[in-house]
Amino acid sequence: MDRAKTAEMLFHLIPLLDKEFVRPIEQQFKTILSSTQVHVLVILREKKATMTELSQEMLMSKQQMTPIIDKLVSEGFVQREYDNADRRMIRIGITPSGLNMCENVKEKTMRLLAKKIEHLDEQAVLRLNHAIRELQQIINKMA
Repeated sequence: MDRAKTAEMLFHLIPLLDKEFVRPIEQQFKTILSSTQVHVLVILREKKATMTELSQEMLMSKQQMTPIIDKLVSEGFVQREYDNADRRMIRIGITPSGLNMCENVKEKTMRLLAKKIEHLDEQAVLRLNHAIRELQQIINKMA
């Protein structure tokens, strides 16, 4: 298969994944958090980050990131922490409430995904598992 055909298949896969998985998940949390805010919490779950690091990870400017962080701070999901060695350096860290929200999002997402998968027969689940592993490995090589 040629690379152009593969690119076209990926092009058509993106909106399908968005429609079938991303949007239904976003719908469950839209009254609480935006998908961007959830993404920030997931990043901060792993480690504290500066605004520069977050904006690079999220592929947005620091100016766009500021209101997102402000909202998460006001909701008590993250906090700004000043560096002891350099007070100009501010790291954003997730709070226990933010960690709880991440777990809540994960649990609800897992239930939604499990509900979609339950309609598949055992062979289809095995094929899906294999396809997901393969896709993850290939995407990691592309990144």
